[in-house]
Amino acid sequence: MVLAFFISWWLYFTPDFNQSPPPERPSNIILVIGDGMGLAHIALGELLSKPPSPLQRMEVVGLQKTYSSSHLETDSGASATAMACGVKTFNSAEGVGPDSLPVTSIMELAKEHGLKTGFIVTSPVVHATPAAFYAHVDSRGSYEDIARQLVQSDMDVFVGGGEKYFKERYTDKSNLIEELQKKNYAILTSQDPQVVFNFSKINRDKKIAAFTAFEDPKRASQGRTYLPQMVAETMDAIKARSDKGYFLMVEASQVDWASHANDQEWLALEMQDTYSMLEVILRKMDSNTLLIVTADHECAYISIKGKHAPRIEFGSKVHSSQMVPVFAHGPGAEEFLGIYENTAIFEKMKMLLGL
Repeated sequence: MVLAFFISWWLYFTPDFNQSPPPERPSNIILVIGDGMGLAHIALGELLSKPPSPLQRMEVVGLQKTYSSSHLETDSGASATAMACGVKTFNSAEGVGPDSLPVTSIMELAKEHGLKTGFIVTSPVVHATPAAFYAHVDSRGSYEDIARQLVQSDMDVFVGGGEKYFKERYTDKSNLIEELQKKNYAILTSQDPQVVFNFSKINRDKKIAAFTAFEDPKRASQGRTYLPQMVAETMDAIKARSDKGYFLMVEASQVDWASHANDQEWLALEMQDTYSMLEVILRKMDSNTLLIVTADHECAYISIKGKHAPRIEFGSKVHSSQMVPVFAHGPGAEEFLGIYENTAIFEKMKMLLGL
């Protein structure tokens, strides 16, 4: 009996050397979302890039399930809400749960804890994916309401199209550009698809709103080249303004648009643009930064065929219910192994940032 007691005591207090150590925690997270970018899209990107590609250099690969609370085929609003807020919701929702009540996003939590926040997209800044990180509406098409919520969010840096929703407003005739200026934003605008704004010339006490188009940014097939260079500028700007860390979201928005259009040339150029942007991030990110690369859903059921040059075959013009890959690189990357719900991305990021 005494022997049994001492054996039990020893087993209870002896450390388990097989236990996994707690994950490393990053100071910063960069979340890259290739809108509509499924495995076949990535296969296309790999065929068009020189090895080792940026995704080949990522440490971890997992898979996420993309369905929404209302459909097996999600839309970008619901899937972005799942990743941004950790809640499955209905298609067209932005930052609200299935009961239409607001849910808190990872960017809002980061801001509450003193981190800097920002995003850069190749869509209007009020579109479905970015909006889920700062807005709370039932309908993703409520662009003017979403624009006002972006002004209220105090985002430190944002880059993308859609200046019209801040100036030519039908709902209230207000000028949100003037409101941004009153909130200490530097406002930059350009209609040049190759624009590269120089953020280093802006005082660090100012936030940045950079509009790359009045409405939709141009396609990569129409000469748009700003994404890789502006990602570099945005990374430098948000890091210079941060003393506690940052959360940055980057969206390759038009991978989805090209897939919906079943346009081979457009899609190939968008994938090349996405890979160029990833090269920039991998080159510039420091050892305290976690990079996550994923998609909100797959679009167009594409397959890649051909003998020498890749030929894209489109199976539809709509989203699919396929799982999509999640690549991770940096401290905490191992948390993204396996198969999980898209809502888990929010939970993992929240845990790793200690929010």
